[in-house]
Amino acid sequence: MPRWIAIGKAPGWDDQAKLTQEMKATKNWRADARTTVTTVLVLGDGRSVAECHAVNQEAFEQWLKMKGWQVESITPIKLVANVGSIWDGQNP
Repeated sequence: MPRWIAIGKAPGWDDQAKLTQEMKATKNWRADARTTVTTVLVLGDGRSVAECHAVNQEAFEQWLKMKGWQVESITPIKLVANVGSIWDGQNP
């Protein structure tokens, strides 16, 4: 399934309690049966990075909007390298 990375700001997500409230429950990671946000990283400069597996980018965009993100960019992932394994980010 294709993957995307979004970079932006989500209001209050640099606070652990707020991030926990927003993302603790599985339902918050799954926009629908075929759209899953797999990782959220909060950077030291206040921006966040989110990775999503979805059928199309629009499903990820809807999740970002629902969560109140101010999106700087959304980029398809081309390749993934993780602890020695390397695979195609659009067709893993």
